[in-house]
Amino acid sequence: MLHDPQRDERSRLLAIAVGTGLFDLEAADALLGGILDALHAGELDPSHRVRVWRAAPPAAAAGWAYAAPDPHAPDIWNLWWIGVDPRAHGEGVGTALLRDIESIAEAAGARLLVIETSALPATARARRFYLREGSQAGGRIRDFSADGADNIVFARRLRPTIAGAAAPDA
Repeated sequence: MLHDPQRDERSRLLAIAVGTGLFDLEAADALLGGILDALHAGELDPSHRVRVWRAAPPAAAAGWAYAAPDPHAPDIWNLWWIGVDPRAHGEGVGTALLRDIESIAEAAGARLLVIETSALPATARARRFYLREGSQAGGRIRDFSADGADNIVFARRLRPTIAGAAAPDA
């Protein structure tokens, strides 16, 4: 079941982030907790979307995602975060969240969903997931967040290419 986050889910959503192994609690609180706080305080543009997946109430959240329109490209959305409790891996939670975000973005007029992730071993499962779900690896930025910490950029087309549009240079 997909829904918007509730204030009382904050600690559970941060626990999911920590459970991915990508964040310690302090980093999860600063980055993702800040997003949740700003969302609930009405400080984010309403187009910013956080979605939560749970089996059914009263089950705890098993995953969540955060996406928003790119401020520099009106028909591009960025998937900033998608995280699933490791105990729910392989149960379709990530796919459900991704499809929900894609649907929201497409309804808002998005043509592409852009996803950036690290090339470090800790995100190998996420990179395989994005490829399996139909995203295309579009680029690699060497030494993005630190020496040896490359960034991989994925994109997923949400609507067909317009007939006659110029193909991008290879």
